[in-house]
Amino acid sequence: MKPLAIWMAAVAVVFGGYALITSLTRDTEQVYVVVDSSFWMERVASDVAGELDRIDDADHSEFALATARDRSTTFVHSWQDQLTLARFEAFGPCSFDGIDQFPEAAAADERILVTSSATECDTAALTDWTIVELTP
Repeated sequence: MKPLAIWMAAVAVVFGGYALITSLTRDTEQVYVVVDSSFWMERVASDVAGELDRIDDADHSEFALATARDRSTTFVHSWQDQLTLARFEAFGPCSFDGIDQFPEAAAADERILVTSSATECDTAALTDWTIVELTP
């Protein structure tokens, strides 16, 4: 029984060390997040902060954040460890034209759109984006 316990401890140490080294040497992933702030988002406004928290729980990631509505995209913050949207105000019709106009969008490894209106607003041009649709 003692050899089995020693073998199991050795395997745990080896795999634990491998996991630690892999985690520490992994490159940071850059994630560009755009929050739809059109009036369609009013229904789920209270869920936006929770979704941003869920997204920024990813390890080894840094985030840039913008909001989009009616042909205007507002840049909120550049690369940082957390998504910080101080104030969310849903207003106007939706349009995702120009949501990739900032340099962070081109540099990002992943692009995410948080919306509640993927069916009401045209997201067809966002082929390489992850669309997170919040439902009321």
